[in-house]
Amino acid sequence: DSAHPVGLLLFGRIDGRGSFLNDVWLFDTRTAAWTMLLPHTAQAADASVRPDGRFGHSAITHNSSSEVVIFGGVTDEAVDGGFFNDVLSFSVGTRQWTRHKCSGASPSPRYGHAACRVAESMYVFGGRMTGGV
Repeated sequence: DSAHPVGLLLFGRIDGRGSFLNDVWLFDTRTAAWTMLLPHTAQAADASVRPDGRFGHSAITHNSSSEVVIFGGVTDEAVDGGFFNDVLSFSVGTRQWTRHKCSGASPSPRYGHAACRVAESMYVFGGRMTGGV
């Protein structure tokens, strides 16, 4: 069922040249094959939705694993200080990003943290923030 692939979703990375990428890949555990779902793009027309290239973010599944939610991460420090505390979701079926507007107090921008899902909530633990803490 292509709407609900079985596997590992990979978003973002830093390449061998030090560039922060925002590509999306899927590793299908049934076929042992990688598929690029979205190539890396510099921020352009879809900058309000598609996340900046980054690494060190966290991700959880949502909506029966057909959607992946990411939080935080880090990019080039010259870009808005380099740390993120944004929340976005990626629909595997539609290959579309959604940027979420959060209410209430938000965790400080960070990377290298852990996250888990409990019921309909995402819990974020630890990580490194500005100043190396």
